[in-house]
Amino acid sequence: MMTFDLFNTPAEDGTYELSINESPPLRFNSRGAALGYAVKLANQRHQQGLDYAINIEGGDGRWRLFNGWRMCA
Repeated sequence: MMTFDLFNTPAEDGTYELSINESPPLRFNSRGAALGYAVKLANQRHQQGLDYAINIEGGDGRWRLFNGWRMCA
């Protein structure tokens, strides 16, 4: 299973971090751009019949499973 972790608070340089499988994070100019990238990769995995999870940190510090955008083939 591939996991995507999108952090709520921007990094010191103002970018938003997306970690994939607990690897060093990728950095994006906006949280939406980071989420879009995660959804794009998750969609590719879905098309291959592979599992994924997109975890998003909320403003309260709690992590939640993201399933707001329906994956399409």
